[in-house]
Amino acid sequence: MFHTVISIALAAAIAEVAPAEGPPPRQTPADSSTFSPDAIAQIVAKVIADAIPRDYERYKDWGNKKKITTGLRSEGNFFDFDIHRRKSDVNHGVWKHYRVTLVEPDKNLVVQIQNLRSLEGGRIAFTLFVTARLHLWAQAKVYQDGIHLGALTAEGDTTVRLWLDSEVGIETVPASFLSGIAVQPHVDAARLKLDDFKLTRIGEVQGPLAEEFSGELRRLIEDELEGPKLADKLNRSIEKRKDRLQFTPEKLIGLGDQSKK
Repeated sequence: MFHTVISIALAAAIAEVAPAEGPPPRQTPADSSTFSPDAIAQIVAKVIADAIPRDYERYKDWGNKKKITTGLRSEGNFFDFDIHRRKSDVNHGVWKHYRVTLVEPDKNLVVQIQNLRSLEGGRIAFTLFVTARLHLWAQAKVYQDGIHLGALTAEGDTTVRLWLDSEVGIETVPASFLSGIAVQPHVDAARLKLDDFKLTRIGEVQGPLAEEFSGELRRLIEDELEGPKLADKLNRSIEKRKDRLQFTPEKLIGLGDQSKK
């Protein structure tokens, strides 16, 4: 680690800032061969892992209403009157609420770097392999024409495996005296596999509703964690953390001091 930090610090020191007069220097690509690809991947892997949402939640048909007749009123006199129905919106149908939560991510969220390689233009690429434990929870509230017939719950657990294909660019950025570096990761694609998916507790839920709970929980996970949707979500989250991926010479020296301890 110390060798890596020193190499980065030297590279930053070699890249001089623009003269005092004139516009500030633009960000320019840096050659990743100057740095340790493994060290860069480790930094990026931590940021991506932190960007993975810890909770997923979805409602289906929650708050559904039905208009029913709740009374009658008449207008007119004894010889000429009309009857009008009074209608109101009441709760109706099966309201469903699903939640998926990472179980102790500090312990169970495991991240590995695979297929680390260098690309043209000073970029690097790798696949981030992530495993995690998920807790599943679902609730249904059943209404019939405004009458609450009961609330049903189900819980379970599963293991998720994620493959996140990522690319990283490195650019020099202006600093107070010497140029720093900015690490710029991007998640290109995400793939998902669920293991041991099952509901372990089903409170009063039987037959088709139990099967529906299980199927919709699985679809919730697959929809939230697979493909472009997850990649876009991670990239937005990474953008919010970009300050953690910019290193001034002062920060690099601080990292070097920490590595000696």
